[in-house]
Amino acid sequence: MVETITPVVHGTRRRFAAAVAMHTAGSTLSAAVLGVLLGGAGAALGLEWDAAGIAVIVVVGAVYTAREAFGLRVPLPQLRRQVPEWWRTFFSPRTAAVLYGLGLGAGFFTYLSFGTFAAVAAAALTSGDPFVGAALCAPFGAARGVAVMVAANPISIDRLEATALTRLPRATNAAALAVLTGVSGAALLVS
Repeated sequence: MVETITPVVHGTRRRFAAAVAMHTAGSTLSAAVLGVLLGGAGAALGLEWDAAGIAVIVVVGAVYTAREAFGLRVPLPQLRRQVPEWWRTFFSPRTAAVLYGLGLGAGFFTYLSFGTFAAVAAAALTSGDPFVGAALCAPFGAARGVAVMVAANPISIDRLEATALTRLPRATNAAALAVLTGVSGAALLVS
């Protein structure tokens, strides 16, 4: 998939930047739409950030914090699929970039490495607000979208893969989840 967006395919840095922007827009859009759907589902279920909703966020956050920090075996809600490779041969490079962004931004329909997005999705659902859901989920899509910029430099891809195998990404996600859990727990005590 990343091969479709590299500067080699697009020929110039300008075309590459346009493909990355289109990929990131697609990824951010699909993540925001997922957030809208989660927030809408929460609204339909009568959920809101009341004590029960915040408790759900605390539990999900704590479970995934334990997964990332201590290696607790907790499954991730994901389909473990890749975006279709045939898109890059059937569609133009720019269209394929948008489609890959749309496919990756929704998160749960492809591979996930960490439980952070599951906790954010739980917060989007329990918010009971489609706009809050979109605001919570869209940054995930944006981050997944701009991550392809690493493909501009093959050496960077090797460095990214080497970094991904270290404890740093897991520790960073554990810290983010601990903050989310702590803030939610404090809000639960106040409510």
